[in-house]
Amino acid sequence: MKRFIALFVVLGAVLMAAPGIIGFQVETYYQGLMQQLAKGGAELVSQDYQRAWFGAESRTGFLVRIPAGADRRKTETLSFSLVSHIVHGPLTADGLRLADIQSDIRMEGEALLPPDYAAVIRTLIGIDGRGSTRIDLPASEIPASGQRPAIRFSDVEGEMHFDAAFEQVDARFALPALHLTQQDGQLLEIEGMQFDSHSRKDVSGLMLGGGRFEIGRIGLRDQQTDTRLAIRQLAIDAESNASGTAVAASVRYQLERVEVNEAVYGPVDIQLGVGNLPPQALLQVQQAVEEINAQQLSDEKKGMALLNVLMGNAPALLKGDPVVTIDKLSIQTPDGLVTGKLSVQSVGLELKEIGNAPAVLNKLVADASLRMPKRLFMLMVRQKVEADLLRQFEQRRLINPESEMPTAEQLNEMVVTLAERQLNLLLDQEILVLQEEMIATQAMLSSGLLSVNGKTIPLPQQPQ
Repeated sequence: MKRFIALFVVLGAVLMAAPGIIGFQVETYYQGLMQQLAKGGAELVSQDYQRAWFGAESRTGFLVRIPAGADRRKTETLSFSLVSHIVHGPLTADGLRLADIQSDIRMEGEALLPPDYAAVIRTLIGIDGRGSTRIDLPASEIPASGQRPAIRFSDVEGEMHFDAAFEQVDARFALPALHLTQQDGQLLEIEGMQFDSHSRKDVSGLMLGGGRFEIGRIGLRDQQTDTRLAIRQLAIDAESNASGTAVAASVRYQLERVEVNEAVYGPVDIQLGVGNLPPQALLQVQQAVEEINAQQLSDEKKGMALLNVLMGNAPALLKGDPVVTIDKLSIQTPDGLVTGKLSVQSVGLELKEIGNAPAVLNKLVADASLRMPKRLFMLMVRQKVEADLLRQFEQRRLINPESEMPTAEQLNEMVVTLAERQLNLLLDQEILVLQEEMIATQAMLSSGLLSVNGKTIPLPQQPQ
């Protein structure tokens, strides 16, 4: 009898001590979850984790900078906090677990959803460290507040499964409908949003995988210009994989229809690919990109940072003879169908040769084709010619302030004349071919020789 009593005392002591010991491990897992969220593009700005014996309370602050303005150089900030109530294992309401975490999202300190809202944002971490996060948000309406528009959404559900080291992550998310409304009318409508992804860490350390993102319909209205945009059946499929000593990735964009006021475009089908990427160099790029995303830079600064990362890893990337492809380009426009393909590969190219045009051309292998309606082509040429003319006139006025600007009619006449002249020149040189109101061209580059529509085009020669 004494042995049984002693056993129960020991078990009781273990059960009482276990939550406190487990608490240290749970804190590590929780901080890892927050870091994963930060890699998704939200900057982690604060973290307050109060650990007790049987549980913990945590408040983690995030900041998202959204590009604003016509040139996207300005940014608007959105602050939110993830507030979590954590129950330590091993005994939880869901059975044997390391932890049971219930979370709530607050916008700038204010609860985004009402107190009686039956939201479920729950993370369960198993004894082996594997976990899952489940999100269930019943349909609700959130009134407008300050600059924030009114928000109305239908039932939202999602889940994420991950292993103990976050080296295997599967996620799924569904939002049937979202409406943003301001006092003067509907601002944004999204219907049928779904997201499904899978990722695994490769032996090289790279996170590889793929997923699909789709939206049934997007409706957007620009209040200042009263421009209306509608996108139907948008889908993005992405996949990356490693084969031998190289990594390849592809992405496909599809949409059924785009309506811009009265103009209708679509269907659209674009397939892009990249291959022959050395895993170790790509790992360096991937880690650097995650750090850049976590810093919440403006578009301009982010572009410069990404360029520096690519240039720093360019020597290693070029060793694999990378290839970039547009496997399919198909865009239906009001003027007709635009189609094309492109493949560009560097063979034996080194970074020190980048500034030497003849050397670069001698080490590129390319194949390209493009076909589009003449009317669309001329519209693009005229826009380019008009921009060039306006820039020239502005430069002339800087030199001579008394010089006159052409009238709209004069400018249009010059644009039409110069655009037609450029088209005729390209047709005479057989760089472009006119086929029943369609402009077409096909080019190949190999061993420093460029062939356009079967005609060899002289290229700069490398100094002897």
